[in-house]
Amino acid sequence: MKRRVQPHLRVGEGDVERIVLISGNPDRVPVIASALRDAEEVARYRGFVTYRGHTPGGIQVTVSGTGIGSPSTHICIEELARLGAEVIIRIGTCGGIDPVVKTGDVVVPIACVRDERTSLNYAPIEYPAVASPIWCAALHDEISALLPEDRVHVGVCWTTDVYYLRDMQGPLRLWTRARVKCVEMESSLLFVFATTHGIHAASILACDGNLHSDQKGEQSVDDEQTGEQDPRLVEAVGLEIEAAIRAIDRIMRP
Repeated sequence: MKRRVQPHLRVGEGDVERIVLISGNPDRVPVIASALRDAEEVARYRGFVTYRGHTPGGIQVTVSGTGIGSPSTHICIEELARLGAEVIIRIGTCGGIDPVVKTGDVVVPIACVRDERTSLNYAPIEYPAVASPIWCAALHDEISALLPEDRVHVGVCWTTDVYYLRDMQGPLRLWTRARVKCVEMESSLLFVFATTHGIHAASILACDGNLHSDQKGEQSVDDEQTGEQDPRLVEAVGLEIEAAIRAIDRIMRP
């Protein structure tokens, strides 16, 4: 019987390894787990899905889905950290802001604009949201070995609470001038949480469209090759999964 079972993830002692991979899309969790050896599902509850397996180098890893946005992510990473997570790597998607960040490209954020409010639970807004340097560098190195130079980007990410923003053009002009690379909804919370809890965190993000040119939106039919079905995005997600696993083996292998 499990002990210390968490109320939302339904994971308990022995389910959570030191290294955790998270994804906003719960359907991506088994995809990530399929890149591990001997992967098995350990919990599924209220939309949260958790697997466990080990890398080719033998490092034990937990994989969990956070859901969309910072409040849901907050619940997930709190419960993972309570059971011993020491490194949390987000494998996700983003929208490009810099015009050079296109569908199928990958962004490794060094820091985030904190345009969400959940992280205020941990530190005031003046506190920076920064990735763990060692993990950020390792992710960038590994994805750079898998994709051409012009498809890999490193820089600042805008994390926001709102997806369907009523006035997108104002913030888009602001963050474009500030040379922000992309936008998503979880990483600033993750970085602030990790730093204030003495653990490590980083993100690697596949671009699913650029807000200036081909923003992800409604599809005319349900089988259209857009959104997460775009072949360029499917390739990028597969490669960022591979890069994250290679980074874990690179840093953690004895």
